[in-house]
Amino acid sequence: MIIINITGLEISKLELLGKGSQGRVYRIDSERCIKIFKKHSACYDETKAFFMALGDEHFPQLYSAGPNYIIRECINGIELDRYLSRNELTMSISEKIIGLYEAMKKVKFKRLDSALFHIFVTTEGKLRVIDTAKALKKKTIYPRLLLKGLEQLGYKDKFLNYVQYIRPDLYNVWK
Repeated sequence: MIIINITGLEISKLELLGKGSQGRVYRIDSERCIKIFKKHSACYDETKAFFMALGDEHFPQLYSAGPNYIIRECINGIELDRYLSRNELTMSISEKIIGLYEAMKKVKFKRLDSALFHIFVTTEGKLRVIDTAKALKKKTIYPRLLLKGLEQLGYKDKFLNYVQYIRPDLYNVWK
């Protein structure tokens, strides 16, 4: 049994939302979740990235952090890859993806990219990134992971056509 001292949470009684290479995420309530990290360094990196993104609507609000956990806003919605497997890629979604890229740039992330399964489409139709642990590690100038995910869904060319129309300056870098 894991009990987080600062909050008194009993992890075994919380709903598991997901698990990955860095750790596990559990729902605390409708507003908050806790991510328990395997490594302190990954927790530190994600905490730092969330601090950099404080106040930007594209990223979850950070409530508290410890040496191996963070408590952050729980983002309700559907992963972008799942959303696009059921819905057509539109100019509106493409504009929001570009907006997400610009938000990463604005908060000074080195990695201007995210896997589609780390981007959620909320019930309000906004795009939010849930995982920022590697945002400060690897510098990128174009969203390789995002484009790869769109290619796997058959949307890469369509997306790049939208980018060419909306932001030709980005298109010239991303093509």
